[in-house]
Amino acid sequence: MKSVIVVSVAVVFYLSIGSSLAQIISIGQCSSPAVVQDFDVEAYLGLWYEVSRYEQTFQRNGECVTAEYSLNDDGSVRVQNRMLVPPSGQFDEDIGRAVLSFPQEDPLQAKLNVSFGGMPPIKSNYWVLDTDYTSFAFVWSCFPVSDNIKGESYWLLSRTVELPTSVQARVDELTDAYLIRRHIRQTRHDLFYCNAPEETPEVAESPKSQAKAEDLRSKRIIL
Repeated sequence: MKSVIVVSVAVVFYLSIGSSLAQIISIGQCSSPAVVQDFDVEAYLGLWYEVSRYEQTFQRNGECVTAEYSLNDDGSVRVQNRMLVPPSGQFDEDIGRAVLSFPQEDPLQAKLNVSFGGMPPIKSNYWVLDTDYTSFAFVWSCFPVSDNIKGESYWLLSRTVELPTSVQARVDELTDAYLIRRHIRQTRHDLFYCNAPEETPEVAESPKSQAKAEDLRSKRIIL
């Protein structure tokens, strides 16, 4: 009973401080899986579709999730995350910033510090365990809550809405090695609003424009 109470207190403390994006809490220590070496940041840029994830507080019930990466003027990466929470037809958008965790290392490792809301990226919380840059990316991170409790995050990204079957074996191998399958949730991209164009607010015409339009209508010849 005492150990259960200790674990519960530690988890509550962890969630309350929000020190990591991790949402899957479990007993154990963080592993240190190999990440992509000679990471090509420019090749990684562009639009990615989220195929599956560990559920996150900030993504709760989110569907139609995409992540788009581009370069900022200072060389950091601009992170643009978008998602829709049904039944709303409106997309939520978050803008973040990512920098390489260890930019001086050779070979360059696919470990990044990602942050949102203007906070400085102070932790290596985005590890790319595998990617071919053109079809998929397997992203994972782990944060030690205490000596024997860890919190993990996971995202599977694809350049297309559906993951290519040609990379499924690579994804399955990493999934079996580092994830708990029952915690993985699939992201839907088949909802109507996923591909529906966003509405643009109507702009009221100025009195001058209205008068001009009325004048043209009065001169129109009906054939």
